[in-house]
Amino acid sequence: MGNTVVDQIAPDGTLVHDVDRTLSQKRRLGLILDALPGATLERIAGTKVVMYGDNAILSKQVTYLGNPWEVYKKRIQMPKEWAATYADAQHRGLTPRFVGVYHYEGTTIFVDFEPTTYIQHGLNNSSAHVATNDLFQAQTLGQFSRVDQNDNRLTSVRADQFRSYTRVGYEEKNPHIDVLDRFSTEFLNGSKIEGLAAVQEMHAANWPDKFQNEWQGFYLEYRLSGFVKRHGLEHLLIVQKEKRKSEYDYDLRLLRGGVTEHFGDLKASNIVVDDSPGNAAEKFFQCLDEYGRFWYVIYEHETWHGRDSRHLATIAWNEWRKSVGHVGRKGYDPLSYAGKFKEAVRFVGVKVLEINQANVGIVLKEFQKDFGQYLGQGNPRKPKVMIKKADIDNFLIYKKSIEERATA
Repeated sequence: MGNTVVDQIAPDGTLVHDVDRTLSQKRRLGLILDALPGATLERIAGTKVVMYGDNAILSKQVTYLGNPWEVYKKRIQMPKEWAATYADAQHRGLTPRFVGVYHYEGTTIFVDFEPTTYIQHGLNNSSAHVATNDLFQAQTLGQFSRVDQNDNRLTSVRADQFRSYTRVGYEEKNPHIDVLDRFSTEFLNGSKIEGLAAVQEMHAANWPDKFQNEWQGFYLEYRLSGFVKRHGLEHLLIVQKEKRKSEYDYDLRLLRGGVTEHFGDLKASNIVVDDSPGNAAEKFFQCLDEYGRFWYVIYEHETWHGRDSRHLATIAWNEWRKSVGHVGRKGYDPLSYAGKFKEAVRFVGVKVLEINQANVGIVLKEFQKDFGQYLGQGNPRKPKVMIKKADIDNFLIYKKSIEERATA
């Protein structure tokens, strides 16, 4: 048994704070055998594995990563001996699996770590990491798969679905992720998007925010909205442009069976930004309490600024806006927004971050810290929800990049 109180997931998916319970080898293997009727034990290259069909399952217990790490960080320890077992199993025509066994009270979850990246980097008592959110997703959804920040694929599976998973593998269970994946495959094509061409395209389509200074975010909304409509996917995802006062005014409404399941916000962010952009906290936490989940869909881009090329693109943009009848509040200025205008961007990747009952505590902690900085300073700005890059793996449910698209 561990002596540090950390995140645990109860059978109903709620977050519990308690110490880890140490599993004996017999108990750990027994949990796998219980989930796979007909499975047997065998030794391959000296390592005891669970054999099920052509699957050779090597396993370790999922436990807390250890001090001084955050309590949501968990791992299995992969011994260097697994490399020989992996090679021997492959030589026999078997499918070796590196599986973490998480067990707390009545919750049992198996975390299948795709072994390839770990083998390539060399096993030397290496850690394979998993977050509380991975366990929460598996316990509430049955199966959940993602690629972490280090490009390792891990799939978390609730015990009652482990048998079918080992037989047929994982297929995306979330229709909203499927929509975003399809869009990203089209949108993340590596092209450089010129600002003037993008706003002219939005103007031709009569997009509401065609004259906005930060055009790249509105162009992203325009493209996603067009994709959803073109493919008849509005029963799953709606880009909200007409927002009613009494309703949540977030960019994305995600539906199931014609009913709003939860909301999300769509963000275009410079790839060098350390924190993901957030929303005013009070309304956000109200929405989260009502719907249980909230998504940040963040498309990251490289940026070319007009100021770096003698403001030529900025002047052309302002001239064009004037030519089609748009005049700013202070009148025409050829160098309006010159310090920040983006001449062009290249969208290079997307991350979907989910806030839910299993990870909201981290957001609340950061929010309260930020809120304290405003007290007594007379600052009229309202504190916003932020997610730090260091914590992203406990929120990340999907990611894709132009490199992954190229090799897909």
